[in-house]
Amino acid sequence: MDLYSPIFTRASTRKFDAKPLPADTLKDLEAYIASVKPLVPDVKLTHKIVGGSEVKGMALPKAPHFLLISGGPSAAGKEHPLRNTAAGFLYQHAELWLYANGCATRWLGGAKGKAADPNHIIGIAFGKPSEPAARKPEDFKRKPLNEIAKGADSRLEAVRLAPSGMNGQPWYFIVDAGKIHVYYKASLGGLAGKLYNLTSLDVGIALCHLDVASEHEGKPFNFAVIRSGTPAPPQGFTYVGTAE
Repeated sequence: MDLYSPIFTRASTRKFDAKPLPADTLKDLEAYIASVKPLVPDVKLTHKIVGGSEVKGMALPKAPHFLLISGGPSAAGKEHPLRNTAAGFLYQHAELWLYANGCATRWLGGAKGKAADPNHIIGIAFGKPSEPAARKPEDFKRKPLNEIAKGADSRLEAVRLAPSGMNGQPWYFIVDAGKIHVYYKASLGGLAGKLYNLTSLDVGIALCHLDVASEHEGKPFNFAVIRSGTPAPPQGFTYVGTAE
């Protein structure tokens, strides 16, 4: 399935058709999620698909389905430092899959299940759109490449278009000797930083786009955390890992 083209046309929406998707579509979505190679193998992630009556949060769209994403402790019994990044990576693949199958989506930092879940991370509303949910590349409101990256790599245009909470685009990439070193801002700062604290998830979404662009160009995508020898992060940014 082509997940690359949707990167350049997808648009988040709040206007969904209330009719639930066919059971076969939901089954295929589950199968696709299970097939995605994880960004970090030892991060435990789970999800469930529920209806609108099982979700709470402010200003939720009236969507027929919600994907509620949770994480568990690592093998050491503590939350993995890349848990949210791995979640963004995995479930942005699911978001692109849904879009490629004629659905619309919306990431929702405030959506939670009505049943308490201490490991809840984030939710995604999805279903058929009630109006067109598409745009042209020039309609994306994104920073230019020279503000988010140092060095050239053809895959970074797809990364540039990745969605992020409050459109904060909290990432930076340094291309060096065939490797792409990845950095992020732990906080957006100011009022935005007080309202939104999932920038670590956003950088996982960007890494999903890098993975999809790599496959499109026939290039490998391998992610690792390199403990030494990486370029110094820009001021205000923290090293996440390296793709090569």
